Amino acid sequence: MNRKATAVVTKFFLWALLFVIGPLAQLNAEPPIITAAGCLVPTSEGIVMGINRVLNKIQLPIGRHMAGEDPRQTAARETLEETGIDVDVGALILTLENNQVYLFLCTPKTPITDYSRLRSGDEWEVSKIVVVDPNTMRNFDGTVITNAWRFPETRVFLKALFPSGWKVHGAGRK
Repeated sequence: MNRKATAVVTKFFLWALLFVIGPLAQLNAEPPIITAAGCLVPTSEGIVMGINRVLNKIQLPIGRHMAGEDPRQTAARETLEETGIDVDVGALILTLENNQVYLFLCTPKTPITDYSRLRSGDEWEVSKIVVVDPNTMRNFDGTVITNAWRFPETRVFLKALFPSGWKVHGAGRK
């Protein structure tokens, strides 16, 4: 075989390795390790969040993944536990901590008509539910939330996602 033919055959096998054998190897790859998942629940008055009882800091409803759950089930369960809101889990909008924490955009299954009646199902972890505009830090009732953020980068992310006057699926501030 001449050099040109050898080079063509060699390139063919390299391409085969990249495009055939490489993807086949991924079939046996370990699935990602999911440690936690939760929901971003925007409403007409702000974003549903909780005040962590121990830390006294604002946090999104995100919690520990349990064996046998998919990330969407974890997000729905944690949101119900921490905010009392049963949600439809929508699109994955963010992964954190090396793709081990999943954050989904979620909507309440039943419209929230009275924010003052929101209660955590897990009052050992969450002492109060707030519906906060991340730009003004005003709660749904007009009070300013002065608590620190459990993860300060959350506010930066939320302000970028929902600038002043934001709208998401018909919900949002005017």
